[in-house]
Amino acid sequence: MHPRVAKEKRIVESMITNFCIDIHKNPEVCTDCKELMEYADKRLLKCPYIEDKPICSKCDIHCYNKNQKDQIKVVMRTLGPKMLYTNPLDTIWYYYYKFIHKRQKLT
Repeated sequence: MHPRVAKEKRIVESMITNFCIDIHKNPEVCTDCKELMEYADKRLLKCPYIEDKPICSKCDIHCYNKNQKDQIKVVMRTLGPKMLYTNPLDTIWYYYYKFIHKRQKLT
């Protein structure tokens, strides 16, 4: 597994877990959140841009189904702002790759 994909997988799992604990008020991840986590893992592993992977929100192809796409948007909107406080290094990493990908598109 490419290191960048492994990092994204870890971040998404962390966000979904924290979302479930905060919003669903479960001490453990519920079934719906586990299914979303497994789906996100499968989609990351099948990414056609593994070597030069953009962040998913800036990708040319969108590989999530409508239902899962809506679910992950809710997770990202809810937990995204909190990531700066709970996981600042991953947040900096995210914005770094977002910036790098934008510059790659211009050239």
